[in-house]
Amino acid sequence: MKNNQCPKCNSNEIMADVTVRDVGHAGPYPLRVEMVEQEPAQHSFIWSPKTATGDIRAWICAKCGYTELYTDNLETLHQIYKLGQ
Repeated sequence: MKNNQCPKCNSNEIMADVTVRDVGHAGPYPLRVEMVEQEPAQHSFIWSPKTATGDIRAWICAKCGYTELYTDNLETLHQIYKLGQ
């Protein structure tokens, strides 16, 4: 839908880049993806995993409600993900 056309109904009435939130004990917060490096079998005594986060954003069709979610910071998230492979 980032091309401003809904794949379900072909409408071009798209609400773009909308913040997606959830409500926790401390109030609303934006949804995020968190990637944490898996612990290697062997490492030094002091080891700290690498982490990365990416915000989740929504593209919503104003006509039919179809919604797509996208995550930012992909390059860094993918680098951390590959460390666990």
